[in-house]
Amino acid sequence: MKRHILFAALISASFSCKTKQLALSKPTPRINFVDNQSPKNAAPFFVGDSLIQTKKNWQLAFSDEFNDNQIDSSKWTVENGIKYRSDVTLYANSNQVEEKTGKAFIYYQKSNLHDSAYFAGRMNSKNKFAPTYGYLECRIHLVKPDGHQTAFWMMPDGEGSTTPNGVKDETANDGAEIDIAEGNKLATYSNGLHWDGYAKPAHKSNGTNIKAPNLYTQEYHVFGFEWTPTFLKFYYDGKLVRTMDKPMLIPHTPHFIYFSGSCFGANDWVNGDIRKNQFIQKGNRDAAYIDYVRVYKSLK
Repeated sequence: MKRHILFAALISASFSCKTKQLALSKPTPRINFVDNQSPKNAAPFFVGDSLIQTKKNWQLAFSDEFNDNQIDSSKWTVENGIKYRSDVTLYANSNQVEEKTGKAFIYYQKSNLHDSAYFAGRMNSKNKFAPTYGYLECRIHLVKPDGHQTAFWMMPDGEGSTTPNGVKDETANDGAEIDIAEGNKLATYSNGLHWDGYAKPAHKSNGTNIKAPNLYTQEYHVFGFEWTPTFLKFYYDGKLVRTMDKPMLIPHTPHFIYFSGSCFGANDWVNGDIRKNQFIQKGNRDAAYIDYVRVYKSLK
């Protein structure tokens, strides 16, 4: 009888040990970055075809439709910090980014911390989602610039910003600030690249102003960015507006997504001066808002 009991105990212990080993070896579930409310047949919004890609060549890899009541922290980090400019100070915190009514809002308002203090929201996907190549698309309402702007952009996911490991190789190959859309002017918006840091003389850039009909008279616009190993293409409402294909300008490293608001005093960058923006000065809150953002990977 004792032998039977001992044998049963050994079997039980062995089974328990194997069960624990199986449990320990179970892989961590991979985060699904595709919003389950994204259209099943979602495809990049093109008017006409890209030179080497068509809608059938893309598969949705990341999306946020912003249909919940809070920002998805598995995809986004809402910034909490301070940025100093020569004549204004910017504060970002969780009160300046909000998801509601099917949109993600970025708010702008005057702060009572001191005379030159302003709030402007910022959020990014750093250390959470950072593609290398693909097609990025965002349907967004930019704030009408009057001393403030909205930006849809990307940054290298590694340490060192646009100079990973301190390398300044005079190319964007190891990472760059990729500005898909910066709503800085009334009839145009800015896009382009910055690399090798921001300090002169090492800093390099390649930017331009894109003519944008109805940029603020129409509520939403769709900004697209096609990134391959051989070219960068920028789209406005489905139409190709810029191509960059010099090898030195093509990044080949992971970059995260960035949405940000910003305010400026005396400047030649955006229309207006936030200190003279009467809507903001009187305590009102302005807003940009995002309808969706989607990222596709190439199937070719």
